[in-house]
Amino acid sequence: MNLEKMLATYEFEQWLYKEAKLLDDIDFDGWFSLLHPNLIYQMPVRVNKEGVERPDYALDMFAFNDDIELMKIRVERLKTDYAWAEIPPSRTRRLVSNVRLVEYAANEKAVVNSYLLLYRSRSTDIHHDLISGERCDEFTFEDGEWKLSKRVFIVDQTTLNTRNLAIFV
Repeated sequence: MNLEKMLATYEFEQWLYKEAKLLDDIDFDGWFSLLHPNLIYQMPVRVNKEGVERPDYALDMFAFNDDIELMKIRVERLKTDYAWAEIPPSRTRRLVSNVRLVEYAANEKAVVNSYLLLYRSRSTDIHHDLISGERCDEFTFEDGEWKLSKRVFIVDQTTLNTRNLAIFV
């Protein structure tokens, strides 16, 4: 790996850590500012297949398949009294690891893969959620900064043991 790619990998690691902090701190406006206007935000449904057949997730069925307008509605709703699933807000901790720079064109586009382990607890509930998976993120360089233009989150579980998906991955 050359120095340029090492520095770019570090830059995207820091970007992902900043994103995790904003979401864990419930700073949805700060997080939304990291998103590109052409955003695609998807979580394909995981499916069980015999043997080692891949991919083992649906290519045409999603737990969510949002664009920037839907994301804006989701963020704005979380700031109202109508987001019942998040009253009181979840306490989350996002652990980002295994950050890998897949494609990189300086100041243009990048593709970054990473792993996410998300811990979530609710109110006084003794139960908690653990959601893990791999993210494939595409970034576009715009107005002097990297913006998330596509995220595909491949969740590890075929059955999510969570009451709702009112959080962001």
